[in-house]
Amino acid sequence: MEQYFKILKDRLDKKTEKVSKSNLSEFEKNEQCKMILLEHYRELQSFEETYRFKNEQEEIRYFKHFKPQILSEILYCNKVRKIIHFSQIQCLEISEKHLNYELKKITDFYESHIDFISYMNSEQIFSDEALFLRKNANVSAVPSYLLLREDANQITNGGHLVVKLLLNTKLYKFIQNKLNGQSVSKNGKTIKSDFLWTAPKSALIEVIYALHYKGVINNGSAEIKQLVHGFELFFNVELGDPYRHFTNIKQRKKTTTTFLESLQNSLIQHMNEQDSIP
Repeated sequence: MEQYFKILKDRLDKKTEKVSKSNLSEFEKNEQCKMILLEHYRELQSFEETYRFKNEQEEIRYFKHFKPQILSEILYCNKVRKIIHFSQIQCLEISEKHLNYELKKITDFYESHIDFISYMNSEQIFSDEALFLRKNANVSAVPSYLLLREDANQITNGGHLVVKLLLNTKLYKFIQNKLNGQSVSKNGKTIKSDFLWTAPKSALIEVIYALHYKGVINNGSAEIKQLVHGFELFFNVELGDPYRHFTNIKQRKKTTTTFLESLQNSLIQHMNEQDSIP
C-alpha cells in the first residue's frame, strides 16, 4: 500500500510542479492543478475500495498520513479559487475583508481543536485506533456532510481533522502572503507591488535595521528576516543576506549610516526651501 501511494504521489507532484512552472495565470494554474488532483484522488478511491489492509496499523497510516495529503490539496485549490475571485474585484477593501474572514476561520479551527493539533504535531499514537480506524467511526463525531458522500463507509473520526489541519496550514501562509502584498491579481495576471527600490540595496538595509532597533514595527517584535521579506515584497527587490550587508555597513570608515543621514539632510533641505518661499 505504501509503495502504491508513493508512486501515485510522485506522479501527481511531477504533473502539478510542471503546471506551477508554466506561464499560465494564477487562476489557470490553480484550475489545472485541481483537475490533476481530482484525477489522482479518484484513482486513490478506486484503490481504497478494493484494497484490504494487511493490519490495523496499515489502515491507520493510510487515513492518518496518506489520504489526507491529496484531499487537503483539492480543498486548498477550492479555497484559492475563491480568494483569486475576490482579489479580482476592483475593491481592495472587499478582497481584504474576505482574506481576514478566511483567517478568522483558520484561527477558530486552531482554537477549537488545540488538543488534536497538539496530538498530531507531537506525533502521538495513543488515540490512533479511535481516530483512524473505520470500525470505530462515530456518526456524531464527524460533520454531517461527510455522511452524505459516496465514500461514507471510508470515514474515520480523525481523518477529516487531519485534512483540515493540512489545508489550514498551507492556506494560512497563502493568505498572509496576499495580505503582505506579495501578489495582487489584476486583469487575470499576477503582478507584484508597483513600487521599485532604485537606491543601493545597502541603503534599504540601513532603513530596515533602524526601524528594527527603534522598535516601531509590531512593537519591536518583528525579526530582521521578517522585515527584510516584507520590504522585498513591497519594493520588488532581493536583498540577499541582510546580516552580511549590515556587517559591511558597520565597517564603513567615514560614517556608518550614510543613507539615513542623507535622508535627514534631504528632508531638512526641502523644509527650508519651502519655508523660504514667500
